[in-house]
Amino acid sequence: MKCFSKYIIIFVAVFLGSLFTIQAQKKPVNIKVAVKPPPPLEATYENGIKMRLKGFIVKKAFLEFDNGRKVPPDNKIELNQQIGLVVVIEGGWLLIDGKAYPGGSENIKLDNGYEILNTSDLFAAYSVHGVGAKEARYISMKASITSIKNKHSFVIVNFRIWDKKSGNEILGNYKFSIK
Repeated sequence: MKCFSKYIIIFVAVFLGSLFTIQAQKKPVNIKVAVKPPPPLEATYENGIKMRLKGFIVKKAFLEFDNGRKVPPDNKIELNQQIGLVVVIEGGWLLIDGKAYPGGSENIKLDNGYEILNTSDLFAAYSVHGVGAKEARYISMKASITSIKNKHSFVIVNFRIWDKKSGNEILGNYKFSIK
């Protein structure tokens, strides 16, 4: 009998120990950590293109003419010559079924504040169906100046590129002048 009660005590001890272990495993530990998004990153690219990046990763940005040649570093162009901003985006789009939903706007002013152009969304046509992820890597916005009274004026282009499905955006600007 003494031997039998010894086994019962050992069995109860093992049983209770495993029961406590099982109960401890069942209770998940919820640790909530407040994660702040990183602050926007400010960067300067070729041709003096300044950007403030929120959620996007930009590989490079530059200005090019309509024939594909890069704009020289002094950003001087001919009257009526088209100039294009090209932004190569490495990441930051919220893809839905492999599609990105870009938005883009430009505000073009002379250095005296005279507004030449103000667009709301150059990519409005892609709001419903989006564009493929590969196409969204290359964002391009073009402008040309057809007449200007003072050729010593600078043209200031402010732009915004955004993801319509997330809060990610790029705010930027660049300057150019007419030869």
